Amino acid sequence: MTVLLAGIAVLVSGVGSAHAQNSWVFNNEIPCATAPVYGVQFSKCWTSNIRTFRIGTVQSWRLTYTDMKSEVAIGLYRLVEAHGVGGLSPVPSSNAVDWLRTADPLKNLTAGAGGWAYTASRAGDHYVTFSRAQRQCIGFIRNGSGRSGQLNWILGAAFCRESATPIPLSEVEFIADAIKVRE
Repeated sequence: MTVLLAGIAVLVSGVGSAHAQNSWVFNNEIPCATAPVYGVQFSKCWTSNIRTFRIGTVQSWRLTYTDMKSEVAIGLYRLVEAHGVGGLSPVPSSNAVDWLRTADPLKNLTAGAGGWAYTASRAGDHYVTFSRAQRQCIGFIRNGSGRSGQLNWILGAAFCRESATPIPLSEVEFIADAIKVRE
């Protein structure tokens, strides 16, 4: 019986570590000034574990800002090391809603949200609206640098605030224009 219980404990602990290798884990808090994303104020920033894919190794960052009436989350996926001619695939406008809804660095704002709708694409950024509790939200995706179909990074952002009406696209474009990625 003791051997059986010890075997189950080893099996369960192995499942936990295997799961961590197959998911993004944001448990390494960093000074926001060291993050590769800049241009807006952040209050907390994290890096993820580095994961290996067919295209190479990829790391992600989660950057957040929260005040009494609004929340911002920015997520960056960056190719750390390409394998062969690999690269991240660009997110087309047709996949913008699903990409934002499932992006791990943004889940603190997108989990439990509803009313998802693609809004527009401007200057290469894809915009999506959604709502969460008493907050109106808008998010965007920016396909980063690299050759066609082989990007070095992809950035996603979500902005939510208490509001009875949807957030105007022009307001979020102002934020999107301010956000930069260090190459």
